[in-house]
Formats: sequence, structure tokens, C-alpha cells
Amino acid sequence: MRAWQELLQGWLSARADGDWYARQCQDLAHATAGDRPLNLLFKAMGIAPRKLGKQDLALSEAEQRQARALQPGFDSSRWSVDQAARVGLILAAAGNLPDGAAFAALLDELANQGDIQEQIALYQGFALYPQDSALLARAGEAVRSGIRPVFAAFALRDPWPQAMLPQAAWNQMVVKTFFLDLPLWPIQGLADRANQDLGEILCDLAAERAAAGRGLNLELWRLLALCPGERGHALLRRQYADTRPGTHEMYALQLAARESPHADVRALAPAGLPGIEFSDEWERLAQWRE
Repeated sequence: MRAWQELLQGWLSARADGDWYARQCQDLAHATAGDRPLNLLFKAMGIAPRKLGKQDLALSEAEQRQARALQPGFDSSRWSVDQAARVGLILAAAGNLPDGAAFAALLDELANQGDIQEQIALYQGFALYPQDSALLARAGEAVRSGIRPVFAAFALRDPWPQAMLPQAAWNQMVVKTFFLDLPLWPIQGLADRANQDLGEILCDLAAERAAAGRGLNLELWRLLALCPGERGHALLRRQYADTRPGTHEMYALQLAARESPHADVRALAPAGLPGIEFSDEWERLAQWRE
């Protein structure tokens, strides 16, 4: 985690009062039990927005490359300066902890006592935390959260869930995204983690929404095209046959078919342009929906 602390120090020094941040990190790193380090951490996290500001972190291309060299998939596009500082303060406080279980206990304390903004920073920080199974219980709390920005901080633009969540928790996270009306395209690893159980759950969700006369997030078709399972593929074929050409839904169906690893689904749509970035296209489609 030291490498992340060095990067964060450089980023914050270029954008805010890096000296104040460095002093707080140093105090946390050298704190003893008598210093009550948890209280020091809460105090520093609480005043970080006032000391450093809440402006967008807005990393340069070079800074993003440095970050991705440490963690492929790192995405700071929704981070602010104060959020980055709060994550860095957590890492500084964790420097003296003996193992992943102790770090998980620290995160539990912060999550249980922190306000919403502090929780958001804590869960965004998973992108920088060790990929340690000791953190799975805390990750599970993020997946179960009904607070939209807290859930999004963990689920979206974060490589940790893809790498670490067991299949049942992964499926729960993906389905929860629909219920919270969040876009799916920022979830990393959708294609790699597609599975038949998820496809079955999504078929049930589509049937429930149809029976209730409710609309569907068009990204559901993407997931059904990625997942194995004849039931989901049959639903895609029926929807394709019933959808008017030229609509956003037809474009979504065609995009889903082109991205699918399954030949029977790919056959639904004419070939697209070579070199297409599917995540970019789904992002554009989500913006149309909004």
C-alpha cells in the first residue's frame, strides 16, 4: 500500500495543501495505542474536505497510467480530492496493522461510525486495497447497501469486485444495480464473470418487470447475451423479433448480440464495425436513456 500512498501524496500536493495531508499521514503512521489512532483517523477524515477542497481529482493521462500500473482497471473519473485524501488516510492508518483481518476490523469501525461521505470514500478505496479475502465481509455489506451512492462507490468502476467476489455475491451485486437504477456499463468484468445462474435470475427479473408493466434497463440484454443459457438466449430472440428497427432498444439488442461469445446470439445481428469498444457504446446508450 506504500506505493499508493506515494502516488496519492503526489496527486494531492499538486492540487491542494499537500503539507497538511502529509502531516496527517505521518501522525497516523506513527501513532501508538496511547494516541488513540482511530480517533486521529476520524478527525483527519472529518476535516479533509475543509482543508483540501472537494474539487474533482481530475488525474492527468500520465497520472492515470501510473495508477493503472499498480492496479489494472483503476478508474478515478468520479473521485474528488477529499475522497482521495480520505482513502490515503485510511491507508496510512493501516500501515501498522499486522494483517488483513486487522485491516478489515478498521474498515468495519469506519463504516459503522462514519457518515455517508466517509463511507463512500471507504468503499471507493477498495480499488486500492489488497485483494484479500479478509475484506469479503465488508464488501458484502457494500453489496447489501440500499444507499445508492454507497453501493455505487463499491460496485462501479472498481476492479476489486471482479477479482474477489464469490459468484453468489457477484450476481447479487449485478442484479442490485438494476433495482437501484444504476448503469451497468461501469461494472468491471461483466463479460468475464457472466454465468448461467445470473442469466436465470435476469430472465426472472425480465418476466417480473413485464408482468408489472414496467420498463427494462436495456443493458439487461447485454448481460443475457453474455451469459450462457438457452432460456436467456430464447428471450433475446423473441425480443429481437418483436422490436421495431431503428429504436434504441433495437440498437441495444444488436449491440448485445455483437458482443456475445455465443454463436447463436451473434447470428441475430449484422456484423458491426471492427474494433468497436463495447463499453463505450453501452455508455452512450445509457446516456441516451438518461
